[in-house]
Amino acid sequence: MAYQPKSYRKFVATAATATLVAGVLAPAVSAASFTDVPERYQDAVDFVVSKGVQGFSDTQFGTGENIKRVDAAVMVAKVVGLDTESAPAAGFTDVPARAQGAVNALKEAGITSGKSTTSFGAQDLITRGELAIWIDRAFNLEGSADHNFTDVADRYAEAVEALVANEITNGVSATSFGVTQNAKRGDFAIFLHRASNVDAELEVVEVSAINAKTIEVDFNTAVEDTSKASVELLRGAFKQNATINWSEDKKSVQLVGASNFQAADYTVNISGLTEKTLTGSVKIEAQKVASIEILDEVAVVSDSNSDGSLPTGATATVGYQVKDQYGTDISDNISLTTNDGNTVGASKGVVTLSGLNGKKVGDIVPVVLIDTATGTSASKTVKLSAESTVSSIEVAGIYNAKGEEVALNDASKASEAFIVLNLKDQYGKEITDAAKASGLVITNTNPTNLTVANAVEKVKIGDKDKLVIKIADIKKAGSTDVLLISTTNGQSAKYTVNVAETATSDAIAVSQPEIAVEDETTLIPVTVTDKAGNVITDKKLLSNPTKGIKVGGVTVAEGALEVKDGQVFYKTTFANAGTQALVFQSSTYKVATVTVSVKEAAKATLVRGLEKPLVLSTVKGAVTVTAKDHLVIEDQYGRVIKDSAAPVKVELVGTSDVVSVANNAVTPLKNGTATLKVSLVTENGNINSAVEVKVQVTDGTQYSDYEVAEIGKIQTGVAEAISVSGLLNGGKVALADSEYTASISGGKGTVAVTADKEFTVAEENLNVDSNGNEVDTEFTLKVTVNATGKVYEQKFVASNKAPVVQDFFFTTTAVDGSYADAKAITEATLASGSTIATSLKSGEKAVNVATVDQYGNKKVVAIPTNDTITVVPEKAGEVTITGNGTPNAEVALRAGVEESTVTLKIKVGSETKELKVKVGAPQ
Repeated sequence: MAYQPKSYRKFVATAATATLVAGVLAPAVSAASFTDVPERYQDAVDFVVSKGVQGFSDTQFGTGENIKRVDAAVMVAKVVGLDTESAPAAGFTDVPARAQGAVNALKEAGITSGKSTTSFGAQDLITRGELAIWIDRAFNLEGSADHNFTDVADRYAEAVEALVANEITNGVSATSFGVTQNAKRGDFAIFLHRASNVDAELEVVEVSAINAKTIEVDFNTAVEDTSKASVELLRGAFKQNATINWSEDKKSVQLVGASNFQAADYTVNISGLTEKTLTGSVKIEAQKVASIEILDEVAVVSDSNSDGSLPTGATATVGYQVKDQYGTDISDNISLTTNDGNTVGASKGVVTLSGLNGKKVGDIVPVVLIDTATGTSASKTVKLSAESTVSSIEVAGIYNAKGEEVALNDASKASEAFIVLNLKDQYGKEITDAAKASGLVITNTNPTNLTVANAVEKVKIGDKDKLVIKIADIKKAGSTDVLLISTTNGQSAKYTVNVAETATSDAIAVSQPEIAVEDETTLIPVTVTDKAGNVITDKKLLSNPTKGIKVGGVTVAEGALEVKDGQVFYKTTFANAGTQALVFQSSTYKVATVTVSVKEAAKATLVRGLEKPLVLSTVKGAVTVTAKDHLVIEDQYGRVIKDSAAPVKVELVGTSDVVSVANNAVTPLKNGTATLKVSLVTENGNINSAVEVKVQVTDGTQYSDYEVAEIGKIQTGVAEAISVSGLLNGGKVALADSEYTASISGGKGTVAVTADKEFTVAEENLNVDSNGNEVDTEFTLKVTVNATGKVYEQKFVASNKAPVVQDFFFTTTAVDGSYADAKAITEATLASGSTIATSLKSGEKAVNVATVDQYGNKKVVAIPTNDTITVVPEKAGEVTITGNGTPNAEVALRAGVEESTVTLKIKVGSETKELKVKVGAPQ
């Protein structure tokens, strides 16, 4: 096409995002192809590569390398989509032939004019300041933002302000943009990627089935605020329940069903993000067996005689794997037929051979596995082998439980890192049983840096069970060699574990909070940099006793820090209104002070109106209007008070035969609308604020649609209530039990629904596995609305597993108090020598825990006395700890010590949380 002027390039940069999608889905080269692209650069490198930018080689992108001006020109031209064929010659004599088109296009577009009329400076290294100007001009960036950079000369000011305003970069530190520093290829890729997305209109790129119970929606750019998104999943006209999981980069969202989706066409509608609803569809097939693989040619026998013969009752095992059409391992959920049901059994990934009388080690046994539903099969003759022992040792690396390889530093948590092993027996078969690795001798050559467990354990790493050596403790930076020796054959392996030194807090700056109100959590902006001027946002580092920061001389707790959009905030609560001063200190003893003007406690001042339209049903009867359930109440600072308990008064405006009002109760009489006056009442009974609102009454024949409340995962033996609402003009009315019918199918037997629309799934209603054990079972609730005949279906899962705490936070709310009203705390006090679990205080109140289990049950309970409590002292010489790591842990001050700070790691259910505690003398 003909060369397009500058005014056209903004469209090109925006439209190019849509073109990028195909390249990202199946690139010939991507960040994964290069060995020098850290995670933070991967999306950006994928983007520029998809636009035609090349790396240094097939394996090196050159992420950390400087850029020549000529190479930067090529990158800009490719990413922006400039016409390098038609642009007139720029007149530069130092540009190689390969880049002349790009340089010509940049000059014609007004992006750069070179070093002189004849010199582009092609071989010169480009600086960050020059790149800022190029990107500002190339993408027509708009906007400006204040900054604290001290190195930005006038010629760069406009461009730097535009880049900061559009969140393309925040400089190399809080006070330096790095204008004269040479630009790096990786950083330039990030700049180009972010600039290209400044004006990109959000679109759905693809909707796909990741597996049988997960649908993924991919967008062309990151969603700015996922909280505004309303995600709806439809199967035909029926709404489907799914858990919504946004990716960390906000470029995709997954809809996860409680169980496998039915085979059908599905539509995903996403509203609230753009003017028009974003939509996409996907066809899901019924889950089926796609492949069966017998994983070894050797079956290990459970026992053998000295002559190799097998005793009566001996068995042999070999692993197998079943995958569905999505590549998901479904070995545990599929029943297979074998070639001999009496002697060859297959269950949960293990083939068990029995009836081996007369057999001996070395004999051959045929194994055939068949999925009768699809006809898929696998067959192999396996050799009977004596029990395996460790023969080959290999260390895969250090990984966390998510399956991510990690680099350790002196701030890493030892409990979150594992040395992963690949062990094989004498037959070359992978060993997956930790007991068979008991003959492995583990030696740590430098326990002053870190310590490791002296035994091999099985741990879930990613989605696989792996044999690991747990890291017991990380003490300081340095390295140590872990030696592994097999006692059976003397084979050995050495693995060096490196612990890097983390950054240390140096400079610190504190800003005024947006607002500080008595008895509320206040967020105080804190900017901390290390000795190199890099901003620190790692909460673990900032709360490290030796490398982090202190407030009032006390190390901040990790829970007292919050990071939003790259800004660190210190969270605190002021007990009194007035002027409050806080002193912050870095590990290098640099100090910052902030004086906060704390406003008086919030109180209800204004009734703004209804939270949502008020619709009443003549079938359901009267509704009492309250601030908490129906109204938008604001405090004296113009903020909405959530769940306000403010007293209100409700009156009828004029006369009406549609509703009657008495003592704030509104009784519906017939179809129609009426006007109510809602007043906010002060403690002395005066009217403080009033507003008129509309109420609509229906007899149930006018609803535009209906909604069935989500049931979720439930526990057997616990009664559950069904709730159905009618929708009308944005309002919602709970239907009376008589207005709909409900039934439940699935599992075994019958699950009855009572007249008041409650049901209980009994343990005997659950399905069982091949061993007769109850398993989590999917049920279907079917609701039929009497007035319209509309049918709504919802799937849910019932389980007989005991409730286990999945998450919790510390609070001073009383035991059995309101979970919704519970406020999290991050610091507490403890009397020296007292039992921790029962003696923690915050002010005068006891510290409890607000918990939620796997069924979504939320409640406030006392700190359990049967879970572990670990004490980590800030200064070990100040305290004596007994029973550490047990439920009965105690901490006492040493003689002459009046106060000391410790961090408590308290385990509740499956979760462990930290609490910063000041230990003082008993009162």
